[in-house]
Amino acid sequence: MDAGLLPEFRARFVEFAKRAVNAAPRCANEESTKMFLVVPMISFLGYDHLDPSEVFPEHHCDFSEKYKNRVDFAIFKANEPVIAIESKPVGAANLRDDRGQLRSYFNAAKTVKMGILTDGLIWEFYADSDEPNMMDANPFLRFDLRDVAKGKVDDSALEGLHSLGKSVFDPENIGAEAKRKHIYNSVLAQVATIFSDPPEEFARPLLKRAGIGHLSQKALEEYRPVIQGAFREFINRQILHRLDLPKPEPVIPGGAGVAEPAPPPGPDPIVTTEREIEVFNWTLKRLAFLVRDDSLFSEISSIDYKDYQGKFVVFYKMERKGRLFEFMEGKAGNGYRFIFPEESGLTPADVTVKTLADIDAPLLATFRARVAAIVRSPVPPDPA
Repeated sequence: MDAGLLPEFRARFVEFAKRAVNAAPRCANEESTKMFLVVPMISFLGYDHLDPSEVFPEHHCDFSEKYKNRVDFAIFKANEPVIAIESKPVGAANLRDDRGQLRSYFNAAKTVKMGILTDGLIWEFYADSDEPNMMDANPFLRFDLRDVAKGKVDDSALEGLHSLGKSVFDPENIGAEAKRKHIYNSVLAQVATIFSDPPEEFARPLLKRAGIGHLSQKALEEYRPVIQGAFREFINRQILHRLDLPKPEPVIPGGAGVAEPAPPPGPDPIVTTEREIEVFNWTLKRLAFLVRDDSLFSEISSIDYKDYQGKFVVFYKMERKGRLFEFMEGKAGNGYRFIFPEESGLTPADVTVKTLADIDAPLLATFRARVAAIVRSPVPPDPA
């Protein structure tokens, strides 16, 4: 992809993601997910969903009369299906559990070179990079439109998505591209590991190239914070260079004659788990079911979340003033632990429930109170 086109494509994709996230709470089943989320993505990539010779819904490709294989959409090129799309309802618990149907179609349709599995917000892209017509176990590209709507999408993902557009998609080359992407992701993971804890087999050659040889094990351990500090400084300089900001003087951890001690290691990166996303998606869908007033229904799209170490905060418009609840991650078999504000009317506020449906009453009460407080207008009672 031309680097000059990347910012423009990014802006269009972020805007598209925002519209999709706003539409998602109204997608109550698989059909509405297809209509309001999947079809718009197909159009975003340049394919004409109104042309059955280009986009065909409920397309089948069978091994035999006994074994029927269908996908929700097949995208055609030169009168042959080249892309298969399998859709699930928004908030499907685990897309990975639904790969079998897509894999079967992928295997049966010899011209298909890419499979897409989606719930309308999370998108996973699969190819046959290891063996022809055998769908890879892992996606070569994955993104969540909720993250994209917040601008959280890297250039590599943008380039990968752009390569799937109608004007540039090359079915014969997608397997090789996917292989490169898998290798890229693997290398990136290794770099992250080296960055956080440089192994001896990496540290010794690096120090040797820096002019320090014949290191004892003790000396090597003493230099390890220096290597980690140099990594951090390199990344910081790259960021500052892109932002066109002045570079601060680096602090060399553990260096001779340095009075200040090395800074403590940063906190572990925060990873939003599938269970937390499940809780957030449930909140949107459940409120859409519980709310009866149109003005209150329209405010559901303003619900967002923020992840912290040890807690997952769901809020309406404003994180503090609009907080709906805090969810505490625990073991899957131990139920769901929530902390609700006093507006919920729940006593005690810290509660563990077996199913998410058990929070209906405090969730609705809190949402109504937050909307009334922030919008500063009374929220009418739900009709009987």
